Amino acid sequence: MLPSSNVCEACKRNPIGVEEESDVPTQPYKLCEGCHERLMSNSLKPVEWYNLAVLHSSMSFLLHDDFYEEDGEATQPEEDVVVTDQDLAPTLENVLEDMEALIDFAITRWYLEADVVNALKEHDKTDMFKSIKTRFSQTDSTDIKARLIEITSEVLEGHAEEWIRELWTHYDEELLVTLSEATANCLPDQEGLQLVLEKLEALNDKEKNIFAASCLYHFRSPNVLLWIEKNCKIFHDNWGRLAAVSYPTWETMKSWLNKGRPLSLVALDAMEACADEDRLPIIAKYKPQILGTNFSEIESVINNYLQRDAVPRVKNKSEWILEDKDIIFTSNES
Repeated sequence: MLPSSNVCEACKRNPIGVEEESDVPTQPYKLCEGCHERLMSNSLKPVEWYNLAVLHSSMSFLLHDDFYEEDGEATQPEEDVVVTDQDLAPTLENVLEDMEALIDFAITRWYLEADVVNALKEHDKTDMFKSIKTRFSQTDSTDIKARLIEITSEVLEGHAEEWIRELWTHYDEELLVTLSEATANCLPDQEGLQLVLEKLEALNDKEKNIFAASCLYHFRSPNVLLWIEKNCKIFHDNWGRLAAVSYPTWETMKSWLNKGRPLSLVALDAMEACADEDRLPIIAKYKPQILGTNFSEIESVINNYLQRDAVPRVKNKSEWILEDKDIIFTSNES
């Protein structure tokens, strides 16, 4: 038998004959002649796709969902793909009892869904943490690193505090969003939030529009509202949804309406988001409300703002907010 380092990454049988450039320059595909031909013609067999996805991520260009289903079935093959039972990719049921195989499976998924997370939680967390750290140090794939951090966030939590701190000391900006979510789940609230805010402060206004919400959603902290007030210079839909899940108060919403754009538009979006469970899964998950509301003020405050900013977008949102005020607002601040 050939040493594993000399064996094709896809079929795991034949000797390596070709190295093909991948998305990660330091990690080329190492393939036999037949698997190389199938890779380049989008005609990999499911298990070949799976084996490559474990090492290079299913997000890699030659492996991603334009060309393959999540079970490795080729969707745009340029050659006939003959698949026997031995050529099928593993299923979740196949890997449930084997921790390493289960982590492999999790790496290949487009999203880390609840059934995979629940299966991972059945295994020893100390052993899993060792495996996660080893895999992280042995790959240069940002996508795989991100998935390993995601597994840590969803499964390991308190077992990984020091490692998450270490990742911030060796900060990789490409991992900002995933590392921020893991930080919210694994570190004490104030410590974690401060680590994330320090990195967000260094971004320009356009970058903050793109990344701030994804990085801060999971902290659900009123301190995020203070940060929004300081840093929101250009309106973006993300700001309102972020404000909605950060325990916004009626006093904050009134203040933002009085300050005018862009904060007034953020306030309207935050209030509207509290009644819109279909727009974003995190809104449906947390079902946020505007806290500490004086219900007798709602209509007059909204209408007074509408008189100052009577564009159609504001008018429509104001009407929706008033129609759904019993859902959006609560007088209970707890």
